[in-house]
Amino acid sequence: MAVQFVMQIAFFLLLTYGLVEEASASSPAIAQPNCTDKCGNVKIPYPFGIGPNCYMAKRFEIVCNKTNFAAKAFLPSIGMEVMEINISDPYGTNTYSYYEPGLIRVKMPIISSSSCINQSSDGVDFSGTPYFFSSYRNKFVSVGCDNLVTMTGLDPMVVVGCKTDCNNQKLKDKQGTCSGFNCCQTTVPYGIQVLNVTFVNTHSCKHAFLAETQWLNKTDLSNGFLYLDYVPVVLEWTASYFTAFDFNEIRARHLDWDYTSYGAKYFYCLYGYEGNPYLLPGCQGKLQLPTPLIFLYAYI
Repeated sequence: MAVQFVMQIAFFLLLTYGLVEEASASSPAIAQPNCTDKCGNVKIPYPFGIGPNCYMAKRFEIVCNKTNFAAKAFLPSIGMEVMEINISDPYGTNTYSYYEPGLIRVKMPIISSSSCINQSSDGVDFSGTPYFFSSYRNKFVSVGCDNLVTMTGLDPMVVVGCKTDCNNQKLKDKQGTCSGFNCCQTTVPYGIQVLNVTFVNTHSCKHAFLAETQWLNKTDLSNGFLYLDYVPVVLEWTASYFTAFDFNEIRARHLDWDYTSYGAKYFYCLYGYEGNPYLLPGCQGKLQLPTPLIFLYAYI
């Protein structure tokens, strides 16, 4: 009888806090109705989509190429294979920062100098698309002895680069850390959509590329690097050019918004809600117990 009474009090407190009303037993949908939400192991959340009427705009179209071995997701608007797509989630379990919009991991080709055999590659230009290189999650890397490589973006005044030195014994002792001997790295500026690489010394084969910092920290570029065709790169994406929510719709969808350092607007779920802010009905409530109530259940 006492246990039943305590359970009744607990349920009353839940109603008082308004936490039962919007609790969802199943995970919110991430794709448009009647649309595929996965390609192989890659989840495809709206505004991305596979097939007609499944994506917000052509820039978000995903093509799923299926073979006997695997299914691979491609983003035709930038011509790259997609490894992962995430919506901005500053309150979730993802390692998001508050100033990050949506993220997408892609396979980007390595850029090589003209002296490399069958390995040369042009730069990358995302102009006119909603995709930007993540400054927070990528590094610009140069590989090759006595190599001075520079990277310029859309603004020719923004130039970054680094230089390798294979004659420095102190740097050689640190080989494998990409600290200057045969390999150097530097940060990526904010708001970059264009990657142009200039090799200052082309007498021998040189390489340059952007790569995900987390991948770099686990990779020894002095070992087996030349056998790679692609490296993982993290892009930021926003739908601000295709989305115009008014204030009432923002409230109804339980959304909040912010701006990137380069002025692009993006949306995410309010604290205590989960789901896809770009997809109706928007973000939905999660069941969250106040601390005193948790202790009450523990007592029971």
